[in-house]
Amino acid sequence: MSEQSVRELKPKASMTVVDVAIVARELKNLENYLVRTVFMPTRDTLIFELVRDSEMEYLVAEGGRRIHVAKSIYTSESVKTVRPFKKLLEGSKLVEVSQVDFERVVILKFKRGAKLYSLYVELLPRGVVALVNEEGRVVAVNKKFVARDRSVAVGLTYVLPPSPPNFVELSDVEVLKLAEKSSGTLAQFFVRSLGVPPEFINEVFSEEERSTKLSQLELNVIPQLLSRVRQFVKQTVEKPSPCVVLAGDLPIGFFSFKPSKAFSSARIVEFSSMSDLLDYYFKHLDEATLREPELARIRETEAAIEKTLREAEENLEKISKKLSEVRSTLDLLEKYYYEVEVAWSNCRRVVKEKGWSSISECGVVEADSKKGSVKIELPEGVVELLLYKDVGWQYSELKREYEHLSDKLTRAREVIKDLRVKLEDISQRKQMLESLKLRPRRTAWFSRFLWIETSSGFLAIGGRDASQNELIVRRYLGPRDIFMHADIHGASVFAILTRGVEIPERDLREVAQLAASYSKAWKAGLKSVDVFWVRGEQVGLSAPPGEYLSKGSFMVYGQKNFIRSVELVLGIGLIYLDDSYDLLIAPPDLVERKSVVSVAIAPGDMSVESAAKEIRDYFIQKCSDVRGLTARDIAKILPGKVRIVSKK
Repeated sequence: MSEQSVRELKPKASMTVVDVAIVARELKNLENYLVRTVFMPTRDTLIFELVRDSEMEYLVAEGGRRIHVAKSIYTSESVKTVRPFKKLLEGSKLVEVSQVDFERVVILKFKRGAKLYSLYVELLPRGVVALVNEEGRVVAVNKKFVARDRSVAVGLTYVLPPSPPNFVELSDVEVLKLAEKSSGTLAQFFVRSLGVPPEFINEVFSEEERSTKLSQLELNVIPQLLSRVRQFVKQTVEKPSPCVVLAGDLPIGFFSFKPSKAFSSARIVEFSSMSDLLDYYFKHLDEATLREPELARIRETEAAIEKTLREAEENLEKISKKLSEVRSTLDLLEKYYYEVEVAWSNCRRVVKEKGWSSISECGVVEADSKKGSVKIELPEGVVELLLYKDVGWQYSELKREYEHLSDKLTRAREVIKDLRVKLEDISQRKQMLESLKLRPRRTAWFSRFLWIETSSGFLAIGGRDASQNELIVRRYLGPRDIFMHADIHGASVFAILTRGVEIPERDLREVAQLAASYSKAWKAGLKSVDVFWVRGEQVGLSAPPGEYLSKGSFMVYGQKNFIRSVELVLGIGLIYLDDSYDLLIAPPDLVERKSVVSVAIAPGDMSVESAAKEIRDYFIQKCSDVRGLTARDIAKILPGKVRIVSKK
């Protein structure tokens, strides 16, 4: 296969039944994770943010296409359809992942209190994502589905989609019965009647075997041939070798095994898991999905400008034609004014004395009694004049009309020029967006927390609420790590993970600035506050006998180390990480050094929503490849109302 033909192949758009079987096995590692939140960037795609102890994973489930763990996500924006999924699943535990028989359907079972919900992710064409309660009724679905054989909608009993026979478990007798009713080639029978993925047919059989007509085969040979497929499928499921086929840098297909009959001029990239493969493969398709809404708006705007431009050009042509006619009439009047005035006077006299029926006596070309006009022939053309208006007045009116048309012509040309500039600009924006490689947002285990990487490379994590404060101390804070807290009631806990290394004073002050800012001092509008730090071994989660500690509170023993008058000012920046990005919040000077674009903020009167939108718009204006960034992403890291100090 030539490189050109490889590039022209339609990319594989969805998972096969074997892909599903492999991924369902891999996803069992997510059992007992908690659902922290649910996103729905498109009507067909659900993204679950899952957490367990120190681990966080994103699970993507898209009806009709794929299900896998994602290392990065393009956006946390959600459509309105997400609401029932969020209401019923946030805070639940994922207790089971399984494949329905050997079909392209995965069931995710969630337990929320005493209630159990099953999420059916249908990965066959037109498949839906439906959440079903213990009674088997649909309580949430990504889209209403109606067909002859079933309907899926909220309130209805869920019915599985029809599927081909399970070719792995069919008996020889059943296979032969199906073969007797079929025609065509061996490959067509295996794919259409038995549901075997085409890539397995291509791998197991030669081209000659694939193209053999069923009518040319002994029927009892067919189960033996199917046995070869089953054996290869079994080996693949038990020991997959996931790989992607690339034409240049463009992914055009993926396999759960390494194909021996590789495409010529194509490159094979192997992956350690099917989930990693799918994340890589669909990331490229997600880029197009994320671009499409904006591209649609741009194309709509482009079409509107093109229509307006056509109308403006037609209007310009009409104005030019009319202006030319008026100019010609003026030229004739100026050159033959005396002759025109004599002819006009004769016509008025004849009409007055004899009526319009005798107007031909004046030698006019044409007359219109209703308009009260005559057309007078001159040596170089014809002029039309009103008999009830003086020639001088009509000349003056023509002059005014000429000037008016000249102004209209100038304005029309300016409008056309502006429209062409706008059209060129929108065309360039469209081309830029079509070729733009978008960056997804990085997901790391610490992304669920507030975090900072200091100048010396130390990671510090902070709690967004009392529950996270307690989790940080309980799970992450080691004896020699540093516990940091603003010297005020109601603040985030920050833990600097020291790795047993001494922390420079500069790094302590960098983390202290976050500890100070994520406290009640920010909302109180203070300019500075004291911050203290101790070693992890000085912090306890239990109260002394007879005392009580509220959630998120701690006992601190021994001497505290104070950092006085820590300024309440922060920087928020966009950092590039290979092919992804993340948001960094830290002291402004540190953010400026590490970010491609940043803002500095201080306590102020601008609402979190307004500030988040302004910052998000500024970041996307400067970095067009992070279009998935949302105002909500910014709002989640703002400590309260702000004043935007600067933009860099």
